[in-house]
Amino acid sequence: MSTVTAPPPTAAAPPGPSGTATLRLAQQVLSSPERGAGIFFPAAAQGTALILGSLGVALGLLSAANAELFDPAATGIIVPVALSVGAIGIGTGGLWNFRAGSLFAGTLGLMYGTLWLSLGLLLLISAPGLTSAAGPAGFGDAFGSYLVIWSLVSFGLGLASWWVSRAVFGAQVLLAVVLLVLGLGNMAAPGGSGLIHLGGVLGLLDAAAVLYISMALIVNDTAGRDVLPLR
Repeated sequence: MSTVTAPPPTAAAPPGPSGTATLRLAQQVLSSPERGAGIFFPAAAQGTALILGSLGVALGLLSAANAELFDPAATGIIVPVALSVGAIGIGTGGLWNFRAGSLFAGTLGLMYGTLWLSLGLLLLISAPGLTSAAGPAGFGDAFGSYLVIWSLVSFGLGLASWWVSRAVFGAQVLLAVVLLVLGLGNMAAPGGSGLIHLGGVLGLLDAAAVLYISMALIVNDTAGRDVLPLR
């Protein structure tokens, strides 16, 4: 008596190009910049315009003081602006950029947020005691060294910004130069007033550049087309 052998089981056919609805949703989530933005939760706008706008305001005021555009007795205005517009505005933009999936812009915002926070706290709390303990020249050397370190950080971020935008690259490199000049000017104090004044002038130019980039990002995004040139 012959027996009939059942055919071996065949593997399930792989899903077609489109796959199942679940697979398509998973692929869309994994390939989206924010891993599900616009599907499970609203997509987040980047915080770059906020970073650059806040930086332009804070840097512009500091640079106006260094360029002696107003009475040195009024330089106390820098502290609240550094702690609010500088630290909070720039830092918040950095956090939002991390939320939007941008490593460079998120790092840029949070790092410069800490720069302005530390600057405000230094001028508000530490500077008088440090100047009294180490003398004006000793404090100038310490503060100048701090600014030079930030200049090196800024040059590194400037290198990365080459692949972001030529406008951002130019503004970032100029910021690095501003910090370097101010650092050397403070280290050369009391004979570094010329360098500090130069740093103030360069800082005003950089503040104007980053404010333009910020406004261009906002205007172009709102209009849905390139109204202001930005490359």
